[in-house]
Amino acid sequence: MAVVISVANQKGGVGKTTLTMNLAYALSSMGRRVLVVDIDPQFNLTFGLIGMDVLQHGDSNVGTLMTRESDIDNTIVEVRENLHLVPSHLNLSAKEIEIINTYNRERRLEKALLPVLPDYDYVLIDNPPSMGIFLVNSLTASDYVLIPLELSYFGVIGMQLMFNLMRMIRQETNENLKLLGLVPNKFTRQTKVPKMRLKELKETYPDAPILTTIPKAIALEKAQSQGVSIFEFEGDGRAAKAFSKLAREVVELVEG
Repeated sequence: MAVVISVANQKGGVGKTTLTMNLAYALSSMGRRVLVVDIDPQFNLTFGLIGMDVLQHGDSNVGTLMTRESDIDNTIVEVRENLHLVPSHLNLSAKEIEIINTYNRERRLEKALLPVLPDYDYVLIDNPPSMGIFLVNSLTASDYVLIPLELSYFGVIGMQLMFNLMRMIRQETNENLKLLGLVPNKFTRQTKVPKMRLKELKETYPDAPILTTIPKAIALEKAQSQGVSIFEFEGDGRAAKAFSKLAREVVELVEG
């Protein structure tokens, strides 16, 4: 049965999509069967994985799945061996109003994914940078939350918003939701500020596991602009090694 992990942060620009994509590639390369779910209306993950083919999925995407206009078997796209995708689409924002007005709206994604959970080891969900019905559905369907963040003042302080939301979800829709860890992203040693913020993060949230730090790398930006993973673009670089380490860490934490 798959372990479902939401990659989430209500703050934008922290690298959720980059983390989801490259962690999925790393896990699939380790022989794990991985399903990635793009529940962000900006559909950057979908575009990164299948390019302009995103336009072909107007009738079979995460939005139509949640409104029950398509079923899971007809919605999943094979990206490569061990890696599949539930795509987002241009029309996802329009589906939000429909979903908000449906019965049991917080559990639409959970129920849609249930039939295929035995087919995968991991389900990774890439989320929008806002607290809305999509993020609530994602957290309700998840076993764990993985939170990427930038080591800035507002990035560190903003963690409290995510922790408050997780507490609300535990009280209302998913009492078993757990924090898998925080992933400091876009880390640079060129100034002392990120190192100082990392120290503050540990002091402010001593019980929050801090996982592998992902370095700031031009290779990551170039890889994403070309629609490929860091492993395909620069497999022996610092960023690829960091994501491989993160994948091993996730496997160790989840599988024990």
